[in-house]
Amino acid sequence: MPDDDAPNPMETSIIKGNAIDPLNSIFEKFMASHTPFGFTPQQDELVFHPIPYVPEPDEKRLLMEPWRVILELYADDQRKVLGLDLHGDLILGRGESRVGRIIFNLDPYNAASMGVSREHLMLRPTKTHLFAIDQGSTNGTTVNGAASGRGVATILKDQDLLSLGNMLLQIKMVAKPGTAK
Repeated sequence: MPDDDAPNPMETSIIKGNAIDPLNSIFEKFMASHTPFGFTPQQDELVFHPIPYVPEPDEKRLLMEPWRVILELYADDQRKVLGLDLHGDLILGRGESRVGRIIFNLDPYNAASMGVSREHLMLRPTKTHLFAIDQGSTNGTTVNGAASGRGVATILKDQDLLSLGNMLLQIKMVAKPGTAK
């Protein structure tokens, strides 16, 4: 009689094992520490939100020292800002986050009507550079007016202009790893 719990040698499982465990761990910690945030009108004191969260000292998958950036958006004839401490990848797009994909939802800022894809652009921080990587968006991404191809990592600099479809954002670098006060 076959054992129902015994693995079937004819089946292949992509999710089983340790390959997905790091992504699950990051997502679970993100969800546990996440509080909703978004662009706000310029204020005297700006709050910087850790993405995906502030890592423990022994974590190897995230940056201990984040890229501290400000994203600016002009919406409804008003300048709006968002402060981020990027310890790991963040996708600018529409919809909810899921395992392996932390998404900053731009839906409240008319993203769909401006041609922003569900997973439009990834911000990927490393110890030395902050990259913008188009995720195969329908309406494309430009950095300072130059088209960024699908999957192409473009190094971002202070005050670069990002166009996600017809949505225009400016990124301001406040601090990079190794320069925080």
